[in-house]
Amino acid sequence: MQVQRRDPIYVTELTHRIRSKSSPDENENEDSADFVSFFPDFVWTLRDFSLDLEADGQPLTPDEYLEYSLKLTQGLESLVLTYINAISRGDLPCMENAVLALAQIENSAAVQKAIAHYDQQMGQKVQLPAETLQELLDLHRVSEREATEVYMKNSFKDVDHLFQKKLAAQLDKKRDDFCKQNQEASSDRCSALLQVIFSPLEEEVKAGIYSKPGGYCLFIQKLQDLEKKYYEEPRKGIQAEEILQTYLKSKESVTDAILQTDQILTEKEKEIEVECVKAESAQASAKMVEEMQIKYQQMMEEKEKSYQEHVKQLTEKMERERAQLLEEQEKTLTSKLQEQARVLKERCQGESTQLQNEIQKLQKTLKKKTKRYMSHKLKI
Repeated sequence: MQVQRRDPIYVTELTHRIRSKSSPDENENEDSADFVSFFPDFVWTLRDFSLDLEADGQPLTPDEYLEYSLKLTQGLESLVLTYINAISRGDLPCMENAVLALAQIENSAAVQKAIAHYDQQMGQKVQLPAETLQELLDLHRVSEREATEVYMKNSFKDVDHLFQKKLAAQLDKKRDDFCKQNQEASSDRCSALLQVIFSPLEEEVKAGIYSKPGGYCLFIQKLQDLEKKYYEEPRKGIQAEEILQTYLKSKESVTDAILQTDQILTEKEKEIEVECVKAESAQASAKMVEEMQIKYQQMMEEKEKSYQEHVKQLTEKMERERAQLLEEQEKTLTSKLQEQARVLKERCQGESTQLQNEIQKLQKTLKKKTKRYMSHKLKI
């Protein structure tokens, strides 16, 4: 490689050994406009080979200088190595294939950076269990937007936005995972609270404290007091009501047993109390169903917001890419017009010189004829 880099002819001949597409038509001439987006960086790299081999005032070998130059521009190393390896094999290096390979590498790295940023932000901000589902979804939406911005800054030629779609899918999965973790954390937290709060009551039931006249009323009062204490505990999360109702339902047989042993209550009072318990159970079940519907609605709304956010970002990026394409086409057109003007100017200058010579020749001829005529007239 050192011999090849030192040979100026080798560098010059590179222009005859590179094509922009992997399979151009046999009769198709590659438009110079195709090279505008590739050549500036590539020519810069080759130009460095002819400069003084030093960095920070220290001399370098050709290999060291190449490595130093490649470190200055992120991503250009993969592109140059692709060219060099192709030439070493005797193949025609293709910029299209090299750029596609580079895009795969850069966009995969951009997705990883975005996911890492999302994980970092959620790890710092989220405390499970979240008090409400909306609290968790709001944190997700902010971190998702920041992660998408990180990807946009680091992405490169994401054709059809395939990598951004992969990022969106991974972020959706992470959101669902956080929701699942939040639900599990809430269930664990609430189960632990129930164990601490209601275990004294269970011990009293085992000791037979409520197996006496009026025991049922005492039991219900104590049960309600403990429920109030449970509701006052902070950060139980979205499973608070469901876990409590599941626990109370599991104790219905105990409640019924205490009710049956309460001899003071009349049959009518027993029926009323039974109906109250059932009504409360039905009300609690209805409340649980309502909360489940609210959680489902929130998830649907969040998915719609996330979709709209992705559509907005995709639209903005497409507009920027369209403006960039128009700018590149305008530069190319300006370059060609300038070249055409230069050629026309040179052609006009050549024709003007030729016309001037002919005029001078005619003037000389006319002058000779006039002189002869005057000489002839004098003789007469």
